[in-house]
Amino acid sequence: MKDYIVLDIETTGMHPDFARITEIGAAKVIDDQITATFNMLINPEVSIPENITNLTGITNEMVVEAPRINQVMPMFLSFCEDLPIVGHNIPFDFSFLKTNAMRLNLHFEKKALDTLVLARQYMDHQHSYCLSHLLKICSINRKKAHRALDDALATHELFQIIKYKYMDKSSRIELKPNPLLWKPKKQSPMTEKQKKFLLSLMRQHKLVLDFDLDALTKSEASQKIDGLIGQYGKGF
Repeated sequence: MKDYIVLDIETTGMHPDFARITEIGAAKVIDDQITATFNMLINPEVSIPENITNLTGITNEMVVEAPRINQVMPMFLSFCEDLPIVGHNIPFDFSFLKTNAMRLNLHFEKKALDTLVLARQYMDHQHSYCLSHLLKICSINRKKAHRALDDALATHELFQIIKYKYMDKSSRIELKPNPLLWKPKKQSPMTEKQKKFLLSLMRQHKLVLDFDLDALTKSEASQKIDGLIGQYGKGF
């Protein structure tokens, strides 16, 4: 496979039902060569936990003026076209992207190759198959670890090395992406109590309602409330 989108995302947590995307980075690869890149910070509309900021370097201040996911996802899907995707532990990235696409009534079905799976299959006897270790073994430099575009570009280099150094020719010929499947859990709608409390917080702090209140799920409402309390306090 020589034509694909290699991608990486950064998030506020580990599960797409509760965490939010803070950055998407991707590169379009045609005939094994990068022809275009995509990189955008995203306002997750919740506070970024301190441990995530320590890991990624992405702060609340960096994303406060960034576009929201409903603005970014259509642009990202257009960038991807109908190409398969590549990533390190790609089911993680796909689960977030698929979940957000479904929330926005957007179509996102992809076939993929996972460099984590390929590394485990063809790079024997590694004590770790995390991206950082594999990049070190392959002498691949990345400017910033745990930033989406830098990780995506490094994953592209890793994929090329796995293909042309660790795989034999017959294996490369048989290398085909497989469909990815992700079914988000059914989300409960926001409760009336949550709605009233959220509106009270916003009125107390003179905040403008810039999202569809009635479209929030129970978990999304909880995150909105927690984010506002974390930023402003209850105010009562």
